[in-house]
Amino acid sequence: MADATLKEIGPAAEERASSDAVLLAALGYVPLLFFLPLFVGTREPFARFHGRQSLVLFAAVLVFNIGVGITDLVLGRMLGGMFLIGLFFRAVAWLIHYPAGLVVALAYVAVVIAGIAQAATGQYWRIPVVGVFAERLRL
Repeated sequence: MADATLKEIGPAAEERASSDAVLLAALGYVPLLFFLPLFVGTREPFARFHGRQSLVLFAAVLVFNIGVGITDLVLGRMLGGMFLIGLFFRAVAWLIHYPAGLVVALAYVAVVIAGIAQAATGQYWRIPVVGVFAERLRL
């Protein structure tokens, strides 16, 4: 079963990645360093695979944070000033901003740590959902 999934993930899944590619792939999961495996390791499919995933993961969290900021602005600041019903809007904005933001931040940190660990061991690891979008990127 594991062999079948490795063959599906990447063209060079059976080959051993070079130590430079492993280092670039692991560093690529550090926030804002996703460009390293994409632009420095252009000839290394292993590094590019992990770099694309890191880019999509970072972009997804960025879009979520922008959405939370806009929601907080509209519900908490603009509609929150209304008499009586404004309290409801502020409560909804708080629930979206803090608990949901905390869950997403903790999940992001966990996935980044897992990605670094998988890349450091030289394994192709497709992050659920993110990996599908990363494969569609042609960088």
